[in-house]
Amino acid sequence: MTESATEPGGIGDSSPVATRRRYRRLLVGTIVVGVLAALGLRRVGYPLVGEAAYWLGVLGFLAVWWASPVTLFDERDRDIERRASHATLLAAAVSLPVVASAARLVTWLDLVAVPSVVWGALYGYTALFGVFGLAYGWLRRRR
Repeated sequence: MTESATEPGGIGDSSPVATRRRYRRLLVGTIVVGVLAALGLRRVGYPLVGEAAYWLGVLGFLAVWWASPVTLFDERDRDIERRASHATLLAAAVSLPVVASAARLVTWLDLVAVPSVVWGALYGYTALFGVFGLAYGWLRRRR
């Protein structure tokens, strides 16, 4: 359905909620277009132009975020982000020890040769938890 100037949240609606919605769509749109253009350009053999398109998307995102006349994220968004972060950390915290242990076991038992990229990913997850621990400790200390 097309938005009209007479509908709440439509093109002519200048309420803070409608403005926030419009700028958030523009914010997401700049990143999506930049990533899709980058992937497409890399696929057809233009990796440098693709990287430039990606960075234009990032710069567009930042420009929209900076130039927005309203706050784009409120306390409800922060609560959703907090809950999503908690669920993500919980899922990673449960899966990391299981996957790391399984990778070590299959390697030690000579069942499978675990590729180095898997070890890199496991070390990356471990580093993520290290960064989380440092950030948590720093924020806790500031209180």
